[in-house]
Amino acid sequence: MKGSDEMEWRLGWYHSCDDYRALPFTFTELTEVIQAVVNISGRGVRLSLSNLYGKTKLVFQKVELSLDEKFHVKQTVTFNGMTQAEVEKGTAVMSDPVWLKIEAGVKLYVKISSRDKQIYSDFCCTYDTTVTNAAFVRNYEGIPHLQHSMNARRGWFCLNEINVLTDSKPKLINMTGDSLVEMGQISASVAETLYHAYPEKVVVVNTGASGGRLLYDAPNDEQLYQTFGPSLIKRVFTESQKLRPALTIALIGSNDLLLPLLSREAEGQIITVVEFMQGITQLKKILAQHNSDLLLGTILPFSLGHGAVPHIKRYAQALEKRMEINHCLQQLPEVLDCSHIVEDGKQQLKSAYDFGDHIHLNKQGGQKIAAAICAKINVEN
Repeated sequence: MKGSDEMEWRLGWYHSCDDYRALPFTFTELTEVIQAVVNISGRGVRLSLSNLYGKTKLVFQKVELSLDEKFHVKQTVTFNGMTQAEVEKGTAVMSDPVWLKIEAGVKLYVKISSRDKQIYSDFCCTYDTTVTNAAFVRNYEGIPHLQHSMNARRGWFCLNEINVLTDSKPKLINMTGDSLVEMGQISASVAETLYHAYPEKVVVVNTGASGGRLLYDAPNDEQLYQTFGPSLIKRVFTESQKLRPALTIALIGSNDLLLPLLSREAEGQIITVVEFMQGITQLKKILAQHNSDLLLGTILPFSLGHGAVPHIKRYAQALEKRMEINHCLQQLPEVLDCSHIVEDGKQQLKSAYDFGDHIHLNKQGGQKIAAAICAKINVEN
């Protein structure tokens, strides 16, 4: 490792927070632990805490960093020299450096505690716990126990970024889109594969948003729908400016077809094949302007249960439209046919890869698509 004068602060881990103003969490006390795998070595670490969506200031009396899940050995994280972190509404704050030598592949553990009654609106989650994991308890003195699983949501608040003081110059890959990315079965599997093969050379970040669409922002007719965030067209512009990824991997489109079947507001936002492809053209243009290559997946098969669809004819049209859009996407050089990898002869999700809801992937399905993605990535270039 080179001298500190040749080292720079670089992004080592990033997971964007969802906007949960419509469904905020209120706790009288909180302690959360977040695990983050970092693929670059370094001599220092900084943490970013987000309160972009909160309506009031957040206060955390303790923020601690450890290489040990149980925090037997830990370091206090300070903010402007203070052990108490204060995050004003609509902002994010970066900590002071924590001088800690780390190696590529290390698991960092962050513990964040507050004894104040607060409302939290910046929410993150994962289902795949291999790279990122989290747990929280409603107790200021508690230490949450991290569960290691693939089939339950593991949520946390406010921590969205870890920087490392390093001489490595990794390629940054932004995995973005909808819940197929946010849940982690694909994105964590991509990170696992690349981190094992290319220590120091690549960092994979997750900016997926559950419910996200390519063309339209979140509907406002139900609280859950309001958490789905802006369109990917809007998000990718912001993400590209902030993160400067060399490669953007996008999985998007299912909700453009599904939400008009479920949301009254989205009923008026039924898309055509032409409109979707125009959106992809716009996506490509934005990324090109920010010097990011694109790898785009086709739309995976989905199936809604009996009674879940009030408009059977429109549901059949959505299924057909997925096939039409995928046919158009397959003509593009940036596209990987992810759907073909996991669907059966009836154009439905294979049971071996089904999370259980006929929409999302289990770990095995995520690994299948991740393997195909990784085969397309040239980290050395």
